Amino acid sequence: MLSNLRIRSLFAIVLTMSMLAVACGGGSTGDASGTADAINDDSVGAGEEQIDEGTGVDTEATGDDLVTEDPNAAVAGGTLRFGFESDPADLNPAASPFAAGADLMGAAIFDTLTVWNSDDQWVDNMSESWTPNAEFTSWDMTLHDGILFQDGTPLNADAVLRNLEEQSKSALLSLFYGSLFDPDVPYERVDDLTVRINTNGSNSLLPAYFTTQLGMMASPAWFDALSADPALAQAPVGAGPFALESRQQDSQTTLVKNQNWWRSGQSEVLLDAIQFFPLQQESTRSDQLFAGDLDVIHATDVTSINRLRADESIRRVESSDEDFFLIFNARVAPFDDLRVRQAATAAFPRAVYTDFINQGVTVPADTLFPPNSRWHDPSIVQNTEDPDTAAALVAEYCADVPASCTDGRIDVEFQYNGPSLTLDEIFRIINDGWSAFFNVTPQVIPQDEHINEVTLGLFDVATWRYHGFLDPGLEEFFFGCSTIGALSINFARNCNETRDELLVQQRTTDDEAERVEIWRQIQNDLNEQRQYLVISHNIWIIGASENVNGLCDATTPSGESIRCNLRGAARFTDAWIG
Repeated sequence: MLSNLRIRSLFAIVLTMSMLAVACGGGSTGDASGTADAINDDSVGAGEEQIDEGTGVDTEATGDDLVTEDPNAAVAGGTLRFGFESDPADLNPAASPFAAGADLMGAAIFDTLTVWNSDDQWVDNMSESWTPNAEFTSWDMTLHDGILFQDGTPLNADAVLRNLEEQSKSALLSLFYGSLFDPDVPYERVDDLTVRINTNGSNSLLPAYFTTQLGMMASPAWFDALSADPALAQAPVGAGPFALESRQQDSQTTLVKNQNWWRSGQSEVLLDAIQFFPLQQESTRSDQLFAGDLDVIHATDVTSINRLRADESIRRVESSDEDFFLIFNARVAPFDDLRVRQAATAAFPRAVYTDFINQGVTVPADTLFPPNSRWHDPSIVQNTEDPDTAAALVAEYCADVPASCTDGRIDVEFQYNGPSLTLDEIFRIINDGWSAFFNVTPQVIPQDEHINEVTLGLFDVATWRYHGFLDPGLEEFFFGCSTIGALSINFARNCNETRDELLVQQRTTDDEAERVEIWRQIQNDLNEQRQYLVISHNIWIIGASENVNGLCDATTPSGESIRCNLRGAARFTDAWIG
């Protein structure tokens, strides 16, 4: 087992300064959700019941309760108080790990070059157009004219190039770029508003990557100041609708209306300010919302979801955007042996977990995509609740590798982030199922440290909440061989060259039917290799007091609705209190 705390601490410090933002969007907090938006269906009214035909699980569909029915009723002014799950180490979009809380604040501070619309297609936002060549190996991205950062610096081609260069300095982000961009000429200036981005092979999905942290642009002048004063990572300067006023990490971050937002005159920001409060304990967020101390919260745990659904005064919107799973570290004992990964899966107490954790709300999973997703492969079934198979595999392994076993059971460390009552209960249930076959030592650490250790490979098995990008092509780096190293965004460090070939194929075509079939093959390989034990496709819920409006009203410059509640994040440009 991994136990060298000194090595852990050293590498955690290094990684905090160089972490890949996109890869860390989903450090686990307990529950999570799948890829497709199964709940947020405008055709279903609030309070109606929706049956997931793939699972038989009843889920309450809510529609968009947070859409303003009468825009003329909107009231300007006021401060919105948002309780979220965990604070990031800082808010540097070019270097720091952005989990759900950082994505939430980052979109308000920086905005993004592209966004997902309500049909789950990428569309322009700060970019005006993306033009590929015939082979999808080069894209010309042109910005809207007249965008200024909050310090008055223009967002132009030079600013985009500076952001791409700063991002490439991250030790882990360079793994990402090494796979995505042309290694010789990754990007170049075409004119004052146009950047040419050259890819490493054909890539029909490139603009979609810039819906993520990669598309959050920071001021070049701020980067200059940051190099002299690293503390400014807590005070970033973007081009978004809100600017940072104050920040006390792990306590409160206050953003104020950007009076010079580039879309002023077309889409006015109504709120004066937003206060963000990190509250990792799920029940605390709900308690403070009901007490009137918060206006909005997000959550993924079943208890909070049920509480928010049960109160008719709560306005809410739900979506299914991530998966919850266990990662097996395939590069260190004992999970470097496929038999151990198979045994852990076979010993997983699926029925007990489903009854006590999912509670008929979240959907049990066998693979990364939920049953209502076009990417789902119904033929994949994980072999769980099979103690006879687990016993045989463990006995065989311990006979071969006695150093990894004690008293006929395999020694493992089980890592998760906390404090979290939900994750504590999840660990208890899994450990009850594993205890006949594994000697399990829990390790409970803060979310940012948990992200660091998983990315550095300093774990045996870990809970994780991630994936759920609206197009799985954006996730290829988490399954490929090229991103495995001292710092890895293939968190399981599970390499398969045949899978690598499929990952290349899926981005060389824009034929969706072909890509769906390729992703089914990828899923089957992941299941055979036991990269993960996929547990559930869960739900992100945003719940708001009845005086909160417009959290789902945001639109692009061309007037397209921006997808609401993407992994617990909302856009605040059209939100108002009244």
